[in-house]
Amino acid sequence: MRHAPLFALLAVSGLLAAGSLRADTPPPTLPSVKSSGLPVPSAEDFAKHPTLGDPVISPNGKYIAVAVHNTANDADKWQLAVLSLPDLKYVSRLDMVERYLPIDITWVNNHRIVMGTGEETGFAEAPRATGDIIAVDIDGKHKRVLYSDRLRGSIDAQRTLLKMPQGFGSISGKPAKPNGHFYLTVYPAAEGGGEGAQAHRTMLFDIDAVSGSVQQLAEIDQDGYDFLVFDGVARYAWGEDNNFTEHAYYRAGTGEKWTELPAAAVGKSFRPLTLTPDGKQLYALGNPDGGPNQFAISNLDGSQRKILAANPRVSIARVFWTPHPYVPYAAVAMDGKPQFTWLADDKYAAALKALNQKFSDHSVDFAGMSDDGAEILVYANSDRDPGTYALFETASNNLRPLYQIAPWLKANELAERKPFWFKASSGTELEGFITLPPQRVEKNLPALLIAHGGPMGPQDFWALGTTWENGEAQFLATRGYAVVQVNYRGSGGRGWSFQESGKRQMGTGMMQDMLDALKWAEDQGYVDKNRVGVYGASYGGYTAYFQPVFAPQGTFKCSVAIAGVSDIRVQANRSDTRRSRAGRNFLREAWGMGDPAYIEANSAIDHIDKFNTPVLIVHGEDDPRVPIQNAREMRDALQKAGKPFEYMTRPKEGHGFYKEQNNIDRYNMTEAFLLKYLGPGAPVAN
Repeated sequence: MRHAPLFALLAVSGLLAAGSLRADTPPPTLPSVKSSGLPVPSAEDFAKHPTLGDPVISPNGKYIAVAVHNTANDADKWQLAVLSLPDLKYVSRLDMVERYLPIDITWVNNHRIVMGTGEETGFAEAPRATGDIIAVDIDGKHKRVLYSDRLRGSIDAQRTLLKMPQGFGSISGKPAKPNGHFYLTVYPAAEGGGEGAQAHRTMLFDIDAVSGSVQQLAEIDQDGYDFLVFDGVARYAWGEDNNFTEHAYYRAGTGEKWTELPAAAVGKSFRPLTLTPDGKQLYALGNPDGGPNQFAISNLDGSQRKILAANPRVSIARVFWTPHPYVPYAAVAMDGKPQFTWLADDKYAAALKALNQKFSDHSVDFAGMSDDGAEILVYANSDRDPGTYALFETASNNLRPLYQIAPWLKANELAERKPFWFKASSGTELEGFITLPPQRVEKNLPALLIAHGGPMGPQDFWALGTTWENGEAQFLATRGYAVVQVNYRGSGGRGWSFQESGKRQMGTGMMQDMLDALKWAEDQGYVDKNRVGVYGASYGGYTAYFQPVFAPQGTFKCSVAIAGVSDIRVQANRSDTRRSRAGRNFLREAWGMGDPAYIEANSAIDHIDKFNTPVLIVHGEDDPRVPIQNAREMRDALQKAGKPFEYMTRPKEGHGFYKEQNNIDRYNMTEAFLLKYLGPGAPVAN
């Protein structure tokens, strides 16, 4: 009865605000998972891009704006679409330039939208923002460039752009009551040249998206900061310096000087969210001691802090708010399956609680609502559902289906994903996930160890649609392999101190944490220790190169390294990470750049004599983050040493493959490689 496709259930309406079902609503019939004859999703299924992105609801609740993806003649095309609710009929579609897509979609009133533009990247990272900001009416007319360095000289853009400095623009909010305006944060370009040049300035503007008029709201002599606006005044500014130390500033009104908050209040992590409706207290996420981030209320200077929601193991990841004047009613922590803390007993909390109780095999969120709270976008996902959207009408308590992110992936064909906690050999308790092949005996399974990218900051989650690695885990599990993942030291989601513990641990402590998770799975009887491979992209690709060197010889029977780092020197000299001062500091503190002994000890290319594991090398030829030289060097070294490897690159691909056909080829090559070196996946149980 578990893991039924949620889309089939959404037609069942009648959730009461109090959280119970109407007496006249028949109980839903849930399709059960078949025990034999299990269909297997194809490589095409896993490579296919969703047609519709994440919807953004209009202030009046009558429309959604969404990114639409199409593939024609091997070219990827994107549109910004406006659809009416609840029938999802097209109101308009605005074509984007090839390889560019709409991001940060924001309704400034019921008839006009602003958005940023993003450039397609590989499967391992989000679209790369270009810094361009565009406005358009819901009928697709009156398109206007509001910020762009690339188009700064155009006639259409000049009137607005010349009032703001050259740099990078980012949509950072809008007034509480829609009035056609939005807030634009500008990170000015450095006036001097050279790698170390910095502007030492962040600026905030209020822009009328209809007329293009500009008013400066705030400026601070710091790079890369964020602002919090309350009642039209930028009250807080916060961010990190080049050494990753957190700072926060406050001011009472426009024109007043910024005052830095005490270090005791800011601590290791601090993110102001909003003020209480009376403007006398502050809601914020953070933890002065460096532990998992907590949701708290305090005085405006951060003093007299009172914790409203916390989890001892992981950070509060999100807070849910009523419509303006924004009162919190729930908070969620990603402790395995998301865990809710209820902060109020209003109709929003009751409805969200009821939905999570009814669809207990999913995690249900509110993804947005109309300004009056009458229409709510509902988003649900699970370990077997990459995401389903619905519309909840509070007046009728009616839940209407909208669309699934990837309807071709069927829940009853996918694998269960179990969270677990264990004590690592370091003595630290760590969170892991094991994805078990569907309809197999859960014992002595061939397995892959997958490390998430980053490595510091990102993390693995329970739900399928949250990370690239989880999609890979499902692909491998449907082929009969168990998959083990772990949030090793340095991962995000557990606070500043845990993340900091990953520095200079890329090739040591992180590797050991992964091996400890693998041992846990072996000790539980899930995994056959004689049939284990290692697999991953970006830092996960580094892991696929370095675990065969770090782990006891024979631990891994094969390795799949996708966009992986084989030589830290290449990262130090060629990666786009080195283009910023903060990026270079990260390379120094995390990767040991500038320490030749550390680089040699932690680069797989320097230990080819120990690399006795067959490896599949996959890399995009135009990868700016992990340059292709990593793959070429490793290929040449293995070839010279006479060691087994297979090699796959594709032109015009960046940090991971984006084109569907290239990913289909990758999946097919991976499946054949694993069959050759790891053996077949576990057979379906009778």
